[in-house]
Amino acid sequence: MFIYSYVSTEGTVKKVNQDALMIKNAGFRGKDILFAAVCDGIGGLYGGEDASSCVIKAISDWFETDFADLLKNGKTILDIRRSLDERLHKINDAINRECAKGREMGTTFTSLLIDTYHDAMLAAHAGDTRLYKIYDGNMEIVTADHSVVAEEVRRGLLSEESARFDKRQNQITNCIGAGETGRMYDFIIQKPERNCVFMLCSDGFRKMISGEEIQQTLSPASNPDQAALNKSLRYLLDLNMERRENDNITALAVIFKGE
Repeated sequence: MFIYSYVSTEGTVKKVNQDALMIKNAGFRGKDILFAAVCDGIGGLYGGEDASSCVIKAISDWFETDFADLLKNGKTILDIRRSLDERLHKINDAINRECAKGREMGTTFTSLLIDTYHDAMLAAHAGDTRLYKIYDGNMEIVTADHSVVAEEVRRGLLSEESARFDKRQNQITNCIGAGETGRMYDFIIQKPERNCVFMLCSDGFRKMISGEEIQQTLSPASNPDQAALNKSLRYLLDLNMERRENDNITALAVIFKGE
């Protein structure tokens, strides 16, 4: 059983929301399966919103067709990972064909598959959208940002605090599209944890609020049901708006309650 909620807005300045999201819930042989994703169209590219919506449409189709066939044919979670990777590369090629025609298109991408049939959580990632796991008392960022600033932090050249205010925050080193070939995407396979909060978000959701505010508001104890989760996400969205976040703001939260 899953409970989930999401929020998304263009923010306080932009007139177009280049973020896109999806969430799908299905069952197979008595087991629950959830697939969710968040994309953030690259703001400097004219077709950012087209790229993000294109990726969401394509992976939604993958879930309903390829993934369903993999389940029926008894394939493993590694087969599923390989299939999703192949689909992402096909999407990258398709977007790049539009780039070759003079349309600048690119997007970040983070997805979450909770597959209780395989007893697995599979995450896929490119860019600086993020996947968090939030517990009572602590929080983990599952994905690693693909950005100039994040890479300097990992190399010890920049502190976390300095990174928050670095003007190069939006310089992405990996994404889907933007005319680049040979992309590599991150994949994480873990056991699906019950009663933690999985949260996918675009960078606009997390820049004006602190990690402590995210953890406390979205802790499992504070969100026992759908109504509470809706209220928590709306509170954090409003906090971002009050603090004048000028980027698009999107977050999607999922709680796996168990079977």
